[in-house]
Amino acid sequence: MLTTTLVALALAQAQPAAPKPEVIDASAFRDKLTLLTDGKNHYVTVDPNARMDFVFTSGDGKTFSKVRTQGGGRDGEIRWNVAMWDPRMWAGDGQLAGLTMYNPNAAAGTDGGSPGTRPIEYTVTCAKKTTAMTVVPAADAKKLLTAATFVGAVFTRYPEKLLRDDSGNYYLVDRFRSADPSDRRDFRVWAGPKGNMKLLPLKDIVDDSQGMILSTRNGNLRLITTTDGKVDSKWVQGKEHTPLVEVDLGRYDTARMIYLDLGPYTGQRLGTPCDDLM
Repeated sequence: MLTTTLVALALAQAQPAAPKPEVIDASAFRDKLTLLTDGKNHYVTVDPNARMDFVFTSGDGKTFSKVRTQGGGRDGEIRWNVAMWDPRMWAGDGQLAGLTMYNPNAAAGTDGGSPGTRPIEYTVTCAKKTTAMTVVPAADAKKLLTAATFVGAVFTRYPEKLLRDDSGNYYLVDRFRSADPSDRRDFRVWAGPKGNMKLLPLKDIVDDSQGMILSTRNGNLRLITTTDGKVDSKWVQGKEHTPLVEVDLGRYDTARMIYLDLGPYTGQRLGTPCDDLM
């Protein structure tokens, strides 16, 4: 169980500043981008011919950050969609985050009617909220994008483990997120009740095939693989051992809780259009 001393020490720890994302040279693809806006200074870019590769978003029109995409689909020239990573966007019925294009003119042609001249429709979906996006005229888009800065993904943390004791205290282990799955570094440990988790300063880390031991100034988080292949998880503080249960990170509701409710990531921009449109 977390003691008063542990909580008091943890409260003194400020949330670490996120590292600045890498600047991307956009000269090779900038002119291929379609620029979309909601009319309120929020923007999304897409290359219609390489939909999942060049999705960037901006909340001010000055800095465009790379959006992590995770699939999509296409129905000829009628419509396509791109699914975007955003663990906050789960409405309980499979509605997540996405960018969609619908061409009513192509649809009319397939129905046997004459193709019209209606504008192509773009929308951004953030769970149950859908926002219509309009295409910025080419000349205005070129001017804005030429002056803008393009950067990589702005959110670079990855939840490694989430555990809980029987008193309602959570323990979140996260690390740096990169494109390389073997890149396991910059671990952090957060502990406390939902909405009030605090960062615990680390002294030492053991991370090998037998499990993890994360030693903090206030105690040790031990996640050790037993002989039967299970993981024995506990918070060790002096002679006191508090057993922990692991919370399934693969569930959408768990992910939503981590990013919205627990505390470590609450209020942070994840670098998706839903930062501004949810």
